[in-house]
This record gives sequence, structure tokens and C-alpha cells, in this order.
Amino acid sequence: MNEKLHTLLKKLETERDDFRVSLHLLGMEAKDEWEKAEEKWENLQARMRDAGLKLNLEAKEEIHDMGEGVDRLQHRVGEKIQDLRLEVKEELHEMGEELADVYQKIRRYFTEK
Repeated sequence: MNEKLHTLLKKLETERDDFRVSLHLLGMEAKDEWEKAEEKWENLQARMRDAGLKLNLEAKEEIHDMGEGVDRLQHRVGEKIQDLRLEVKEELHEMGEELADVYQKIRRYFTEK
């Protein structure tokens, strides 16, 4: 009985670690996307200083593209977070059911004696 509880706790710890890694990877992906957007912004500023009015139309397009990129990133991050929430919710539900089963077995064990 104690071994099953220990196994269940180990599984929960593994799931927790997996979730932590997923969040870390999501954070790294978001950071990479942000760094790309920052690089575009810096390039845009330098080009506008150097070329002046000639770049006005190009700048508008790039700003628009950057906005679309940020929108895509927000959408992807939102989807990832929602997926992770669902996975965690399902795992917690399953673990709760397993713990309830273990509790019932322990309870029966002590009430039968």
C-alpha cells in the first residue's frame, strides 16, 4: 500500500517536472520571438535615421508585419498555455481519482480489522 502511494507520488513529481520543462521551453520560445521583434525594431530605427522619408512606406509595412508577428506570438502562447492547463487539469483529475482509490483501500483495510 505504501509502495503504491510512493509510486503515485513519484508519478506526480515526474508530471510536475515535465510541466516545468514545458513552461521553460515555452518561455524560451517566447523570448526568441521577442528578440527577433526587438532586432527588427532596432534595424527599423537605424534605417529610418539613415534614409529618412524614403523609408516611410517600408516602415509602415514592417511595423504592420511586426504587429502581425506579435499577434501570432500571443495566439501561440495562449494556445500553449491553454493546452498546458488542460493537460495539468486532466493529470490532476486522474491523480485525484488514484489517490481516492488508495484512500478507500486504506480505509477498508483499517475498518475491516
